[in-house]
Amino acid sequence: MKDKTQRFPGQIIHFLPANLLGHVGRHPLGVGLHIKCLGWYPKARRHRIERPHGLDESILIFCTKGKGWAVIDGRRFTIAAGEVFVIPANKPHAYGADDQAPWSIHWAHFAGTAAASYASLLPTHEYVLSIPSGDAKEIARMFRESYRLASTGLTERTVLLVSHTLRYVLGRLFFQTGRSLGGGSRAIAHDFTKSIEFMRANVARSLTLQELSRQAGLSPTRFSALFREQTGSSPVDHHIRLRMQAACHYLDTTALSVKEVAAKLGYDDPYYFSRIFQKTLGCSPLAYRRSVKG
Repeated sequence: MKDKTQRFPGQIIHFLPANLLGHVGRHPLGVGLHIKCLGWYPKARRHRIERPHGLDESILIFCTKGKGWAVIDGRRFTIAAGEVFVIPANKPHAYGADDQAPWSIHWAHFAGTAAASYASLLPTHEYVLSIPSGDAKEIARMFRESYRLASTGLTERTVLLVSHTLRYVLGRLFFQTGRSLGGGSRAIAHDFTKSIEFMRANVARSLTLQELSRQAGLSPTRFSALFREQTGSSPVDHHIRLRMQAACHYLDTTALSVKEVAAKLGYDDPYYFSRIFQKTLGCSPLAYRRSVKG
């Protein structure tokens, strides 16, 4: 492993001692996923790592500027700014900075019973995720917050908090932005923030797939496929869920009848509205209103 003597001006490294890792790894809130080390390498010129036998932990590398490369499964990947590279445990690998435009990277090594589950979300033999700029800024912010927390002292409590922050980062990567293929076939994740804002602004009426795709600037087929890949539901179904969330708000905060709530959300037939509500929420509007919450 060729990473022992590398130093980069402005770097940050937090490495957990073995005894603390043992405590955190056995803790009920750490056994699922916990940080082993993390850091920041700015303009990491000549950065190069070779691990022919891999590690017994997973690695996440987030490139914020410049470029880098990685080799895993005998395939070479390029990593650009705004992309994340995930290496599952026990995978032989090598990676490093581009010679002409060396990368700046946030990185973390993590382990636990859930670590492999996150890695399993990657497409087969693909390890690079492209993420929208808004998510990239949030992920960078969470890394900076992790460094701040770690700098206050590496205690069991602090490490658990940083580990939960990493869970949030992984969730943001895999469940909010969707998966994008790595290597030469890499597809850029589409940012559907404006599409969802458009849906929320139009909860009082139904929206067609044609309207939604036109607003997103994509063909209906492409829009539907990308949206489903990145959210887990079709665009129309997602809009229906938002309308039902609005219905719940009216039922919780007003004395409007079910018929009146249906009308506010553009449903002329209150019985049809109730069927949609039942299908989405698993109970009728009246049963929802009577249920004890909080």
